[in-house]
Amino acid sequence: MAEKTPTESAQPPDSPRASRKRSGNPTSDARYPRKRSLKACHVCRARKTKCDNVRPTCGFCASIDISCSYDDVEKDHSTFDPASLEILRQLGQVINSQQDLLDIARSVAASQAQHVASPPSSSGPDHAHLQGVDDALGWDSNGDLQQQHPFMEHSWFAQQPDSASTTPAGSTGVAAVRWFELLAHDASREAFQESDAPPGLEGGFLDPLNGQDEDETTPLQRATKMIDGQPEERDLVGEGAREEDMWQASENISLLEREQVLFENFLRRLCSWLDLFDTAQMFSTRVPHLAARNAGLLNAILALSGYHQSLDETIPLEQRTDQNSALQYYYQTLHYVQKAMRYSTYQHSLELMATTLIISTYEMLRGSLKDWQQHLQGVFWILRSRQIEVETSSLESTTWWAWLRQDIWVAFRERRRTYSTWTPKKPYPELSSHEMASRAVWILAQVINFCAVDPSVDEAGRVFVGRIGWAKALKTMLHEWESHLTIEFSELPAMGRQGSQVFQPRLIHPQCFGLAMQVHHVSRILICAHEPSYGGMEDFMKRQRTIQDSIEVVCGIGMTLTEDASSLLSSQCLFIGMPAS
Repeated sequence: MAEKTPTESAQPPDSPRASRKRSGNPTSDARYPRKRSLKACHVCRARKTKCDNVRPTCGFCASIDISCSYDDVEKDHSTFDPASLEILRQLGQVINSQQDLLDIARSVAASQAQHVASPPSSSGPDHAHLQGVDDALGWDSNGDLQQQHPFMEHSWFAQQPDSASTTPAGSTGVAAVRWFELLAHDASREAFQESDAPPGLEGGFLDPLNGQDEDETTPLQRATKMIDGQPEERDLVGEGAREEDMWQASENISLLEREQVLFENFLRRLCSWLDLFDTAQMFSTRVPHLAARNAGLLNAILALSGYHQSLDETIPLEQRTDQNSALQYYYQTLHYVQKAMRYSTYQHSLELMATTLIISTYEMLRGSLKDWQQHLQGVFWILRSRQIEVETSSLESTTWWAWLRQDIWVAFRERRRTYSTWTPKKPYPELSSHEMASRAVWILAQVINFCAVDPSVDEAGRVFVGRIGWAKALKTMLHEWESHLTIEFSELPAMGRQGSQVFQPRLIHPQCFGLAMQVHHVSRILICAHEPSYGGMEDFMKRQRTIQDSIEVVCGIGMTLTEDASSLLSSQCLFIGMPAS
């Protein structure tokens, strides 16, 4: 053994040099136990990324809501196929991108806070806007209108800290980012659950062209990817470049033959769903031209149209669009929107607003996303922040009505109130026949709100009396609507009941006005089914006759509706009305 030098021997036992020497003690010495590194969870080990070792669920697994497990015994992870590992890697990028979006939201809110305007007065000239909770309708026991009735007070607004800010223009960008954050989180979680995603999706929506050669990409994919290399918004200052040019194509985007088929299917069949009751047909006339130079909107259209075609049983199975192709366009939409969200002009654009509604319609058709209700909230945030003139013809107004029809359907299924608290200001004599049809939809939204209230808790009879007054007021609204109907809503001669047909066909043309009558009678059915009963057996039998008469109308009109425009809402009316029988 080598002897210690005099210098080493002279070091006090607690000196820094002596401390450094202690690190050479054998690991078997109990005084200096060897610190072993903690093992990552199975998912982080498979991703080859650092795990925070939080138990029972680590930070990454908690962020995407998947099961997390640890094991002290090393396991064979060869069961993780390459596609799954790639998806896990991309999910990590999704989480990081969400934090970036939050930073963008905070910066937008901070920079525009000084420009926030006060909410408009309900008595001023601009009162026909999307209002906040102060415009919630309520009714007293006599059926008279009052403000902020406890039954109509929407609980969602009370839960949102910024809901009182109803219409500042500066909040539009924040609303857009919040909507995309919801969408991105749910898409990332779904991507993990669908680990058997088809080839081409392994890269996730953050990089839909990952691993593809340039020669294998389509013109639309290249247009989608082109935004990746565009400069940041702050870098455009002083260069004279238009910010819109960073996210808009300079010319129409070319489509493959199969994509052209999907695009025309959207024009012929799906636009009419969104343009319902809109005489200007904004989604048929305006949106296709916006999409021609916007890859995000175009991808969303192809995703919706592709999924719609995959469900069309009139098309031979071998000719139908594969649902995985629709999913690819959906992920390409999210990729584009994520990148374009850097630009404030895009956050406030018509292209983004149309994209949000088309994505929501795609999710409605798909029916597998549990968070569609949250996404409808996100669309609502964007619409509410835009100061939309609902009773003025515009793309924004058409989008609002299409969104409301979707929200009514989800609210009915979820037994909740609708999100919007907008109230119409136009008197009936000033309404066109198509605006009358839209008003029937708005009244149905108020009826859905009435049905969503739980009347089981009776505080000294106030709940009972209040619901009677509320139902009376709603029936007054229905009567007023019916008293102003024009000749377009009346029935025409129709074929008699044939053979074993249960209902008498009822023909109303144009068919959109027949659909409005269906909506009206569904409102009557729901009120009768949920109104408190206090009149004994006679009142009960009268109510049952009213329900049966309305069912006859709803089903009779449904037998004559053949247009794609009416098919969606009509099927929902039939679904809502029939259980009451």
